[in-house]
Amino acid sequence: MNTKREAGEKMNIRQSESEFSVEYQDPNGVLYYRNIKATDFAEAKAYILQRYPDVVIRAVTLLTDDDNANDKN
Repeated sequence: MNTKREAGEKMNIRQSESEFSVEYQDPNGVLYYRNIKATDFAEAKAYILQRYPDVVIRAVTLLTDDDNANDKN
């Protein structure tokens, strides 16, 4: 029974995720942008820092549906 409840909880977590754009800079000064699905700004930032510990996070932006629609045009 716990398995079904845990699966349902995971689905709710997935549904509350938003898309963030993270801007980060490597030690050589090169800027990168990456879109991340996360529950909040801190999680989006942590996602990048876990993979690239030597970068500096310059910005984290919450993307809206309007932002995504503009990218497709």
